[in-house]
Amino acid sequence: MWSTAQRQRLAVEKQILEKDFRGARWHDATSRGGTKVDVDFTTNVGNRYTLRLYVPGDWPNSCPQLAIVSPKTIRQRNGDALPTSSNNFHTLGSVDGYQCICHYLPSSWSASNTMYLVFLKGRLWLEAYENHRRTGKDIDQFLKHV
Repeated sequence: MWSTAQRQRLAVEKQILEKDFRGARWHDATSRGGTKVDVDFTTNVGNRYTLRLYVPGDWPNSCPQLAIVSPKTIRQRNGDALPTSSNNFHTLGSVDGYQCICHYLPSSWSASNTMYLVFLKGRLWLEAYENHRRTGKDIDQFLKHV
């Protein structure tokens, strides 16, 4: 079970997400380790994506994973699948078969970071991805200063 402090923090996070990202969907938000949050985004060019944040059991002390759950397959401009783990593409492996994307380095994570900031960085990643699809440049070219 979540501690009292964790439950309070999750309640605040939920309020923020529901205000700023309407339609945020929480899965298993009452038990430790199984909580996930989905948020839908439409990019500037009109493409739709769903990002999923995996809440670690010691939230907010550990960096959460952020994955693209829709569309299931993310392709490079040339049609190849994105590299599973790549600095150039800011990808960090997979979870539950979904591509994880970089938002914070685990070594730079702070308990003061919020889910809102993680999703905001995910949104920036999606725009960089769209620019990769348009230009062929690595995602890193668009995220160097973020």
